[in-house]
Amino acid sequence: MEQQFGQVPPMTPENYGKRIWHLWGPIVIKWAIAISVSMISSGIFTMMYMVANQDMSMAAMQSEEQMMNLYDSIMEQFIGFSTAIEGVAALVTIPVMLVLFHKDRVRERMTGFIPNKKAPLWKYAAGLLMALAMSLGLNNLIIIGNLSDISDSYQATMEAFYASSLPVQIIVLGILMPMSEELVFRGLLFKRLRERGTYLQSALYSALVFGFMHMNLVQMTYGFVLGMMLAYFYEKYGSVKAPIAAHIAMNLLSVFATKFELLDWLIEDHMRIGIVTVACAFVASTMFVLVQRIDERPDVPGTSKENENLASARDM
Repeated sequence: MEQQFGQVPPMTPENYGKRIWHLWGPIVIKWAIAISVSMISSGIFTMMYMVANQDMSMAAMQSEEQMMNLYDSIMEQFIGFSTAIEGVAALVTIPVMLVLFHKDRVRERMTGFIPNKKAPLWKYAAGLLMALAMSLGLNNLIIIGNLSDISDSYQATMEAFYASSLPVQIIVLGILMPMSEELVFRGLLFKRLRERGTYLQSALYSALVFGFMHMNLVQMTYGFVLGMMLAYFYEKYGSVKAPIAAHIAMNLLSVFATKFELLDWLIEDHMRIGIVTVACAFVASTMFVLVQRIDERPDVPGTSKENENLASARDM
């Protein structure tokens, strides 16, 4: 696969601490925003619940058992708002990451870095189809391998996310969270790694971190595989819009597949889920060939011979 040309633009030397923060800062900021929003929401919700249920709250002051019952009742109700809370966190995270993303692009221009060419919008169709096929195919493999049954945390996460109304799921799971995650993991982490290393190194590292952040075996595996694909989209299309669009498409597919019980319908017949999985593999591989043909090589100023030499010096 063709990669960004091997020359690294001149950069101001940084000490080790600044380099670590440069890479991990966006993830730490995202994590801090998520925890802060969750804690504030939890505090507000608890106060409102106790005011609305004063008798239960007063009884909880009398015994430890009543206190535990109150806590369980609050948590049971609070889980139903987990998707909306994630949406608020994403809504706060997106503008912060956009500012960091813009600063990175300004710094690139100042250092003379020449980014990959941006593919025309009509070529996004291949990437979207590949993403949808990969997403459905991987979900089918997870079902066939019974991976979801061995992860209680995965099932609890899915139940919490899909407990909200469909409009909330579409806005939060389908749009806000993909935008937030792509800006952090591809727009900042992958891109910053790519400035100093090869595509494969950068994609592997960012995909590993992306998978690990999901905190359960099923989503870790799913996140790593799709993280590699999304980094590849960024590399080939030359714009963070490509992985954002693909991630939104995959999450919306998951939302509607859950709402209309598509996966349950597939599970009913082993032959049916097998055929659909094979079809997904065929579509994904076909679209991959089309995406691979996109010429992402940057337009480097100079003679034709110089451009040819730069292209030949790329990582293969």
